[in-house]
Amino acid sequence: MSRPIDGIPVGELAMDLLVLDDGRMDAPMDAQLIAAALDASGDIAYAWDIATDSISWAGSAVAQLGTPAEIAYGEAWRARIERSDRARRRVALSQHIETGSSFDCDYRLRLADGGMHWVHDRGQVERDGDGMPVRLRGVLRVIDRRKAYEVELEHQAHFDPLTGLVNRHRLREALSGTCRTSQMDDDCPAALGGLYLAVGIDKLGLVNDAMGHAAADAVVCEVADRLRRVLRPGDTVGRAGGDIFGVVLPRCPEDDMVHVADKLLRAVRAAPVDTPVGPILVTVSAGGIAKCAGADNGQCRVDEVMTRAETALQEAKRQGGDCFWPHRATSPKQTGLRNALATGQMVKAALQADGLRFAFQPVVGLDGGGVDGVGRPEVAFYECLLRLMAADGAPVPAGAFMPAVERLGMARRIDLHTLDHAVRELERHPGVVLSLNLSATTTADRTWLDALDKRLGARPELAQRLILEVTETAAIEDLEDTAGFLAAVRSLGCRTALDDFGAGYLSYRHLKALPIDIVKIDGSFVRELKDGPDALLFIRTLVGLANGFGMTTVAECVENDEEAATLRREGVRLLQGYRFGRPSLDRPWLADPAD
Repeated sequence: MSRPIDGIPVGELAMDLLVLDDGRMDAPMDAQLIAAALDASGDIAYAWDIATDSISWAGSAVAQLGTPAEIAYGEAWRARIERSDRARRRVALSQHIETGSSFDCDYRLRLADGGMHWVHDRGQVERDGDGMPVRLRGVLRVIDRRKAYEVELEHQAHFDPLTGLVNRHRLREALSGTCRTSQMDDDCPAALGGLYLAVGIDKLGLVNDAMGHAAADAVVCEVADRLRRVLRPGDTVGRAGGDIFGVVLPRCPEDDMVHVADKLLRAVRAAPVDTPVGPILVTVSAGGIAKCAGADNGQCRVDEVMTRAETALQEAKRQGGDCFWPHRATSPKQTGLRNALATGQMVKAALQADGLRFAFQPVVGLDGGGVDGVGRPEVAFYECLLRLMAADGAPVPAGAFMPAVERLGMARRIDLHTLDHAVRELERHPGVVLSLNLSATTTADRTWLDALDKRLGARPELAQRLILEVTETAAIEDLEDTAGFLAAVRSLGCRTALDDFGAGYLSYRHLKALPIDIVKIDGSFVRELKDGPDALLFIRTLVGLANGFGMTTVAECVENDEEAATLRREGVRLLQGYRFGRPSLDRPWLADPAD
């Protein structure tokens, strides 16, 4: 006979469990068969006496749940049920007792050692002559494997098995839900409806063919992780299929689309991807659309939005990859964005083909002679003015392309490029001093400072011949960051300059906070000297302010001797403009025998 449970032989307990509705008991042989079946199946039978709240158990698998003494009462059993599952079991049992529907319920059962089992509980209530429930007989089965399989199936239905990102189905749900919310939310203006970007890995097929599936899978997984890390909480990134990821950005203005795309592109290209065959440089392209740009009668058509974004992605790939392309629309805003993107592509091509060059313009001092004196002006330094070489060989000034570069988030790349060019010039020409313009974004970029330190930190003879210029408007935008940046530049031995002085709203307090060596008076004041005394008065004030802080002043846009003489009398130390030399793609110091 099987071992007893709580002193009751299993055969007797099984017989008690098998009482039929008419009260008749089956033969002992049937009870033994049932007991053997319980042992073979791993099921656990129970009889719960409702009046006494006592529970009898049968089946060797009862040991999985704890000792019988620990679970001999219904109260102890209910305490073992996971708190969040208790209501579901209670509802199922109540419906069975009240309506006669089957009692069939899954729930989690906590063990004495803190572990957890999923169990499937099926039973039937026994009633007395008055129809009152007196006993519940049932069978428990541990279903951990089944639940794990169901969870896996559920996960596969919603998540990509390779990357762990949501799949295309879930992407569609996220896109539909956020678009619908933005249309229904009165507090969310249309401009904040949100964006959808399709991001594709460039030339993944070549990686797969040349290096194998393992390398391609490693690239896909790492790109997925990099995209996920740079997005906001609440954004959704998923695998739309193959080498394409989808990014849903709720409550994100259309004007931010280019910046978001550039952030994603930079995150992927930031470092090589480690694969089983070694590191691989990877880039992605992106196509984007404002989500409700695919609306029909105010309703967002999800499939159309996704298709348009992926069409834009293919256009980005046709442009050479590692770039962003918006869905083509007819609005003036989109037209302007496309123009900026076209300009950005020209600049990227120029970066790769060494098509960005410096035009050098001299900045001169009159202390040694020149205007109103004997001799010729001395060149103090040359400003490096960036030029894009067009297809016909004509130089395009920075003002024609830098606004697009800044809009596309490419300014830091340009500033790193120009730093390399300037350092090479200093290396090749030991007697030359150069000044270099920096964008507003670079003043907040620690990586650019690290690059400067790497190139000049141990070379003070080069650093002392480099001047780095920031604009007044950029300085005001974030005074604390700019001051820290300029201090770091000075600590490396470079000089600092404030460009367009007077064009913004820089105050005495602001100027005092900035570690500046040179201030360049905005050329608009010099051009207005001929119009009356107001410009002269303003220049006199600026010069006095700069001199009070021990800063050297430069006047820009000087075109004739009269302007030069006036500025010299007002105490301006250095002059720059067509009167002393136009920007030249040639190196003027090589042609000047005086240098």
